[in-house]
Amino acid sequence: MRTVICLLRYIVLVNLLIIPVSLVSGQGSIKNKIKFIDNYFENASPMIWDIQGDSVIKVCLLPDYERETLNRQTDHWYFRLIADKGTHIKIIFSKLLPNIYNGRLSQRWWNFENSISCHISYDQKTWVPIKTTSLPGNELMLEFNMEGESVFISRLPPYTVSDLDVLKERISSNDLVKIYNIGATVEKRPLEIIQLGNENTPNSILIRARVHPWEPGGNWVVEGIINEFLKQKSEKWLNTFCIFIMPMANKDGVSRGMTRFNINGKDLNRNWEQDPDSILCPENYALEEFIKTLVKKGKKPSLAIDFHNDDYGEIHLALQKDKDSQYIKNMTLLRELMSEHSCYSSGLKYAWLTDGQSISDSNFGFANGMLYKYGIDAVIYELNANWIKDLGKMPTSFDWMKMGENLNYVFYEYFNNLNK
Repeated sequence: MRTVICLLRYIVLVNLLIIPVSLVSGQGSIKNKIKFIDNYFENASPMIWDIQGDSVIKVCLLPDYERETLNRQTDHWYFRLIADKGTHIKIIFSKLLPNIYNGRLSQRWWNFENSISCHISYDQKTWVPIKTTSLPGNELMLEFNMEGESVFISRLPPYTVSDLDVLKERISSNDLVKIYNIGATVEKRPLEIIQLGNENTPNSILIRARVHPWEPGGNWVVEGIINEFLKQKSEKWLNTFCIFIMPMANKDGVSRGMTRFNINGKDLNRNWEQDPDSILCPENYALEEFIKTLVKKGKKPSLAIDFHNDDYGEIHLALQKDKDSQYIKNMTLLRELMSEHSCYSSGLKYAWLTDGQSISDSNFGFANGMLYKYGIDAVIYELNANWIKDLGKMPTSFDWMKMGENLNYVFYEYFNNLNK
């Protein structure tokens, strides 16, 4: 099977890399204006590219794979285009192979209900969202005019390992912050917990971000949470809750520009019904050991949130049998407070156990693991990568940071309401 797959990939690559005669002869007008595409830097995406005809750059994105399955995903792009200033750029994005998700071949490679977002920047600091256009064959087209001689193009506003290091350096000396390592990734990058406030407060929140490398929204939310918590220095907050943050669970994948899995092919949002393998999945192993330490100390978190990006933007709940369970009531309160404090919350996505189904039969992700292994109320918050309905706009890093700022107010009101 592996030999056949490799052969098919080779055939596809050969066909994609056939260069039109017009380019070989130098007749393509854009060929002289496009100098190079650079994807050899931190978080840049694996891909192949070609100039087609006289006006189009074709970018074909490469997937990463899950270990011991045929699951694969391609949703990340990030590269630098070097071209003459003023050149009209037309880029067509395609995938080398369609996604396979939970063993099923994806019929639509992207969700076209809203325009798939793309962002460009001339300095890697200010990112401007630009709409893409859907084309037949599940391809996307991006058009813009070069305002400089070098532009960065990314699926979402990037947040890299280096960005996280800058954040840690900036906050490390603050009296309200503790940063400690809890383990290391497959490639031995340090895994840290950022603690905000006093762990002896009556309530605590566990937050995890960047499980899947293509999903930077959670990192921007985390930075917003931290900034506002340290800015306000609110005695009310400090006496009510503490926050434990794992800011970047999949550092190896982020550094390498991957989409979903760690470099051993493990999905960090799966298989939470069992103890994680410390070799294949050290990122989850480190986090679970940290949680176990908190539980032993009598400081089990009251709430856990795992931040993701997708094309829909829903708050996913853990599996339930009872529609009137206390967990459902608590999560409904959380969602209402998010709406009240303008956190751009989407609807709750319920997951019900059917007759005869057990928890172990399900697709066991982070929220189920937190609730059923540790008794922690937990959700997976999917930040819509394309559209913030409450604002009527494509999301920016500033929108997500503002959401993070507001979450501090949500946490305070949430625990106050629960403790009444």
